Amino acid sequence: MKGRTFPLLLLSNIVLCFLLLCCDAKPKRKQVSVNDEDVIKAKEFALAEIIKLTDSYRDMKINKVISAETARSAFADGTNYFLKLELECTSVCAAPLSPASTCRRGHYKGVNEIIVFEKDDGHYDGIAIDEFPQMDGEYHPCTPSYKGPEKCNPAEHRTPEQAALFLDDDEDDAAADEADAAEAAKDEL
Repeated sequence: MKGRTFPLLLLSNIVLCFLLLCCDAKPKRKQVSVNDEDVIKAKEFALAEIIKLTDSYRDMKINKVISAETARSAFADGTNYFLKLELECTSVCAAPLSPASTCRRGHYKGVNEIIVFEKDDGHYDGIAIDEFPQMDGEYHPCTPSYKGPEKCNPAEHRTPEQAALFLDDDEDDAAADEADAAEAAKDEL
């Protein structure tokens, strides 16, 4: 009996330590007011970051902050804001589109959970989102994902600088070659 007590005691201590570590590892969240000044700043940062993700989200807005919680970051170097937001967007994919745009036209309205990471020095470090909002319409014809019959007119949907990246007209190439030759001749003088 004496020989079996030690391994059992050792095993129970290991299990107890493991349970204590698991329970203590996750930072505790604290409910905060959706009108809290820091929550409002975190919400504005989150929206700005979402808008940067794709041309489809340019007109994204936050209808409502449903709930807000904070917790110390797992690395103890900042605060995480856990926001539950009602987002809405109607996307028309207006010009200009980014050169590799995946703009999808349509509408989105839904609830998303977003984590905003704020460092102790006051700067925001990024966001995490539970699910990317999906527009209910078709991709824009000037996107690589579009498969329909509508044709893309880069001049209509891109800035002149962006449109220049997609020149494939021989006439435009010839004009560019002439401009390069004129520039080279000017440099020789």
